[in-house]
Amino acid sequence: SHYPSGWRPSPPRRCVALGLNPLELLANPSKTEWRVQDLNKDPQLPYADAAFDLVTNSLSVDYMTRPLELFEETHRVLRPGGLACMAFTNRCFPTKVVPIWTAPFTEASHAKIVGAYFRYSADWAEVGVADVSPDGWVGQRDPMVVVVARKRG
Repeated sequence: SHYPSGWRPSPPRRCVALGLNPLELLANPSKTEWRVQDLNKDPQLPYADAAFDLVTNSLSVDYMTRPLELFEETHRVLRPGGLACMAFTNRCFPTKVVPIWTAPFTEASHAKIVGAYFRYSADWAEVGVADVSPDGWVGQRDPMVVVVARKRG
């Protein structure tokens, strides 16, 4: 997924995009490099220990079939004090998400699931939840939630 239009780290840094669709990865203007990888088949991240200050997962945590392994890997590739941010909405392909995601299908339940992935995967210093939903139209809501954890150190 893409960061907001015009976003660039300051000072310029490495920004790696990893995903399933090479066309989407190529189109991502934020990246400095990219790699096609199915994290359900191979959750091991192909990066050195403590290689990143920040890891984001946009709109795919609900499809992860090996989340504890992936979150452990996320912890491994983060520098001490680094952040991991897992973003999700209430939109998904119901036949493709992991079964725990659908019952109950609420933002609070989803945040608890992702929080548990952090809790049981590695020694995270702190875990928090941010509702970053945009303002909606009258009677409508388009939720966006980010569960954030900081690596101890």
